[in-house]
Amino acid sequence: MPNFKKEISPILITLFILVFSGLIMILPSFFTKGVSRTEVKNAIDLPYILDTPKDIELLFFGYAGCINICTPRLESLSTWYTQFKNRSRVGVRFIDISAPEDKTLPMEFAQAFNKEFIGVYLTPPQIREYTRPFQVYFSQSLMDSTEFDHTANLYLLKREGKRKVLRYIYTTYPFDFKQIDLDIKELLNE
Repeated sequence: MPNFKKEISPILITLFILVFSGLIMILPSFFTKGVSRTEVKNAIDLPYILDTPKDIELLFFGYAGCINICTPRLESLSTWYTQFKNRSRVGVRFIDISAPEDKTLPMEFAQAFNKEFIGVYLTPPQIREYTRPFQVYFSQSLMDSTEFDHTANLYLLKREGKRKVLRYIYTTYPFDFKQIDLDIKELLNE
């Protein structure tokens, strides 16, 4: 008569490990569904952020020529922005983290998606200064030295008097534009 304990135990253990590891991969999405942003209130006192007349500014950090991260996000942002009714009070800035040799490249890249987007060129010291308050991660890719790995968040700032305050960080993609619309509407009515 076979000993089922000895034969079933390895199979059960393997099955348990597979089910448990699958749950670990799936369960977080159930608990974070709908949580696409972080609310903050940090004053940002940086010249390229303060020099805009817009009440609300959306910032995206990336680099000109980025195909995998920047392009789809800027395309979706442009589609949303084109349909957005209050563009006179809300702006979009693309902050380049690569300090390209051609200083016009960030503006050209941003405006390839939408003529109203502003592309911002920064020097290497300015890049460190601008990424620090937003906790933007970036590093040169190990696979291709012409590319960068970087944070792909969208940052919403609101003018409060003579300063800009970081209010929301949108962390998931695709961006939840219904939530962004609600946030902007609420902030503009404060």
